[in-house]
Amino acid sequence: MTTPAAAAAAAASSSSASSPPNPPPPSLSLMPSRLHALLCIYLPHPRPLARLLHYSAAGPPSQQQQLPPSSSPPSPSHASAELWIAKALASAALLRPRHLPGFRRIDPSPLAAAAALRLAPCASSALAVFTALHCSPLSITPSAHSCQQIIVVLCRSGRQADALQLFDQMTTHYGYSPDARFLSFLVSSCTCANLLDASATLLSKASEFGCRVEAYAYNKLMSSLIGRGRVHDVVALFERWIQDRVYSPDVWSFNVVIKGVCRVGQVQKALELVERMNEFGCSPDTVTHNILVDGLCRTNEVSRGHEVLRRLQRDGVCMPNVVTFTSVISGYCKAGKLEDAMAVYNDMVASGIMPNTVTYNVLINGYGKVGDLGSAVEVYQQMTRLRCPPDVVTFSSLIDGYCRCGQLDDALRIWSDMAQHRIQPNVYTFSIIIHSLCKQNRSDEAIGLLNELNLRPDIAPQAFIYNPVIDVLCKCGKVDEANLIRKGMEEKGCRPDKYTYTILIIGYCMKSRISEAIMFFHEMVEAGCSPDSITVNCFISCLLKAGMPNEVDHVMRLASGGASSIQEVPSPVRQRLDISVAL
Repeated sequence: MTTPAAAAAAAASSSSASSPPNPPPPSLSLMPSRLHALLCIYLPHPRPLARLLHYSAAGPPSQQQQLPPSSSPPSPSHASAELWIAKALASAALLRPRHLPGFRRIDPSPLAAAAALRLAPCASSALAVFTALHCSPLSITPSAHSCQQIIVVLCRSGRQADALQLFDQMTTHYGYSPDARFLSFLVSSCTCANLLDASATLLSKASEFGCRVEAYAYNKLMSSLIGRGRVHDVVALFERWIQDRVYSPDVWSFNVVIKGVCRVGQVQKALELVERMNEFGCSPDTVTHNILVDGLCRTNEVSRGHEVLRRLQRDGVCMPNVVTFTSVISGYCKAGKLEDAMAVYNDMVASGIMPNTVTYNVLINGYGKVGDLGSAVEVYQQMTRLRCPPDVVTFSSLIDGYCRCGQLDDALRIWSDMAQHRIQPNVYTFSIIIHSLCKQNRSDEAIGLLNELNLRPDIAPQAFIYNPVIDVLCKCGKVDEANLIRKGMEEKGCRPDKYTYTILIIGYCMKSRISEAIMFFHEMVEAGCSPDSITVNCFISCLLKAGMPNEVDHVMRLASGGASSIQEVPSPVRQRLDISVAL
């Protein structure tokens, strides 16, 4: 049988099989016993692992050439031996796992196993090395550092689920407790991966691990939960955490929760949270008051929001900013109190706070909604005088105001002005203009804008933009052109909604093309677009007027699984199907 040293040398040699084996390297007798045992593991040649083991004994070729012939190479240090053992472990785990049992005779240390883990080229390889070394047959007990290292690698590769499984093994099977920094990293990683419940569970166990995670991890998780509409879960978690003294909330913590409860209209709960801030050594800042003022104004309590603004001005401790004033102005504009909104605006300017684009947009939109286009234009002119740049919302608000007042040509003039400011209309700007053109039966211009919209790759078309064009064409009797618009919207990836189908069904009925109307009704149901009572009743009326009572039962059977209020069809219609129902 070939000696182990000869096998290692033969693996590194490029000579033919008939050549005599090279003698063992002279340094073998001087090597540590564990590294010597490493060379005794049989590994087939000429594999990379065998060459690796040969060079670990003889040294790299470059170093061998530099040694004088009469001198012996120095004995490798313990750290060097561990490194080469680590390389051998990693190579065997990835290339020749069936040879791993041979490593038991050298009893690899957790340090070598940890070093082998670092040599893995990717997360999958690292997990394979970790599993191979710390499970049977080697069953090397991993260090806490090794466990954390593989968890970090998995998290950074987007494999948070695998990382959580290893974390459970680390804490339950091996009995390691994470420190605050590592737990914070794992929580943040899971939060970014939308594993929000897992993040909440980890934070709830922080006290069991004996570590105190910084408020940042808690705040990030609560913000993500609120962003997904789970405000009530956030309030419950926050109250439990502060009651159990799991962490010390900061101002940002309270701001996140206050913003969440204000978003769902629970302003009273927000006020209670503001009162509790002092218990934890926190004081409301400008952001806190801005959230509170905005929440009050959104729930039609503008006067209370204005009173908070006045109190901030009086106290002088936490001064309001442009966001605070703009929130109150927006509240008054939505309530139709433009005089009060303008008074707050003047107070804002007098306080030395410059309005921004959002402030002017709110005022322009408010005046446009009440039909005061003169004041809206005056605000716009003041905006340009103060060199405050308008944006697409500014022009869309002006266009909407003109369209509401029936001044479509002025709206089109503003549309043209947008190009001079190098501002492109968005989907809502297109919708406002197209809808107004259709109301005035200017279908050709509406179709022209619709074609321009279809050329914009940055805008995802919506059915509410196409429906007015389809409707005006059907009312003009151009049902085939309307159907072409419907096909065009489908080609753009825009699915027709129930209004699209209802318009086409009634349009084809009015042209006495009942069979095609029935086809659209079938298509509507098959597309999963549930017809409501209005669609069903209108279609039944058309069928009865066309003298097709036999189709009514068929239509009602088709709609029975989709129409939300089929029962609302008048009973005389069901009982006497020969009676025509006027449209």
